Amino acid sequence: MGEEKDNCHLDVYINRYELHQNNVITTYYEGFQNAETQKRYEKINTALANGYLYKIMERLPDADFTGLSRENKILLKRLVNGITSEVGRALVGVTFLQLTIKSITPDQSIRLHKGTTRRGSFSWVDGISMRTIDSTYSTPFLREQGLLNVNKFGVFMTRSLAENYPYSKLYKAEMRGPFSEWIDIVDAIEEERMPALLGLYYLMALLKNRSETFNLMADKAIALAAKYPEKTFENISELMKNFFNNTEYSARAFEIVLHGFMQAMSESNMLGDMELVPISQMRSANKKHGNIGDIELKDGRVIVESWDAKYGKTYLRDELEELRDKILMFPGVKVAGFVVDSEVDRRRDIVKRAEEISIETGVDILLFSFDEWIRYQTQRIARGEPDKIAGRWLTAVVESFAQKRPEIAPIDEPCEAWVKDLIHSFRKIINKVIYKFKPAILFLHKL
Repeated sequence: MGEEKDNCHLDVYINRYELHQNNVITTYYEGFQNAETQKRYEKINTALANGYLYKIMERLPDADFTGLSRENKILLKRLVNGITSEVGRALVGVTFLQLTIKSITPDQSIRLHKGTTRRGSFSWVDGISMRTIDSTYSTPFLREQGLLNVNKFGVFMTRSLAENYPYSKLYKAEMRGPFSEWIDIVDAIEEERMPALLGLYYLMALLKNRSETFNLMADKAIALAAKYPEKTFENISELMKNFFNNTEYSARAFEIVLHGFMQAMSESNMLGDMELVPISQMRSANKKHGNIGDIELKDGRVIVESWDAKYGKTYLRDELEELRDKILMFPGVKVAGFVVDSEVDRRRDIVKRAEEISIETGVDILLFSFDEWIRYQTQRIARGEPDKIAGRWLTAVVESFAQKRPEIAPIDEPCEAWVKDLIHSFRKIINKVIYKFKPAILFLHKL
């Protein structure tokens, strides 16, 4: 194994790359796609446009995996198991794409991810635009079928996949997730040690099983939320705080909890003529996507109220400057500010700058802790109504993480860890209530 790594190297020339691996030299030339590559590219696009992946899905129950070696199965399982709440999805998505390409056109190299006939763009003579195929066919299929929650613009939004080098062990871009499994699979496919079509079936089955497992877990969380005792506003608010403070990736969970509250307000007709904007994808650029903050209310097409969730950050001097720039780009805003998970740092320079921006823009600039923001929003609620909002808040948050609200809460990152933590929280409280009343239940049973 060590000898193979020592011998593996990539020679880079002005017009070509030479990959030396396993005592084999493969040459990849830079330049416009040649005629043969264009034919392969057209064949791939035609097959996918005619429902190739949907046909694979239909035949999945009858798939026979005996032709797939144990080593290949382990590789694909390790790849899928490498998905966490934060990493791994892009590598699984690109593997799915590569297996698809190779199963349609066995002669097409899946190491060469760029190819064009246009001037001004990098291209390999034998390369194809994997990014285009992915964003047009592969990613929409994975998202539609609930197999993999990836960015709706495609897996190549992960820029580390777009370096101008062939995909091999020598691909040096900084990659998070199951990189070694991915490259081992690429090598196995290119060296014909993994049959591409069978590998595609098997990967699809793994993702489907993973999806079914998640759906069962999500349904369990929703059922437990329905049984949740004492749905008072105070209890639900405390539950939410405990949840986002103790779950994984608290910053994103905090955003969704806040957005879930406004979903409940919207469903209770407490927002007047304003409409809640769907939550943005994690790490989306607000300016590019026309957003000011994480939670926004619109009057028609105009954003009139905006809040940015800031978990673990209480000193907001730089954030205030960014907010000022955004407000100047979006006239019509009346209220904007930040919500932090703890107490806001209100030192003099922060308060003064917030006042200056408010005077300059005519927008109310508000800095709130979680509790303060909740109190501010509940001013819209009539007396005696908060407990009704609380139940809807709980439902909105759970259904958002359970992927049951794709229109208002299109959460692309995997939610399994969050749903598990919600289930744990529910069971803990429910068991506590059962234990509290157990003596009385036993007494009544005896009677």
